[in-house]
Amino acid sequence: MPQSFPLIAEIISLTDVANELFAKANEYLRSQCQEVWLIFSEESLIIVLAQDSRKIYVANEVINSLVLDGFSITVNDLLG
Repeated sequence: MPQSFPLIAEIISLTDVANELFAKANEYLRSQCQEVWLIFSEESLIIVLAQDSRKIYVANEVINSLVLDGFSITVNDLLG
């Protein structure tokens, strides 16, 4: 992709392969995406990747978006 949206969220299924997921996330980041969220709904786990950081969030932890100014949400609230 020549250019991506500023934030991309990827819902992870049970059949996805980790190497493919991170390769896709890195491709998004190389194409000007600023933040990628890998959402593991079964595990209640979210990995947020940016150009210069990687963070893992679980349960009631609060995610503060680097891209969406003022946006924050807990993992549990996001996953419902």
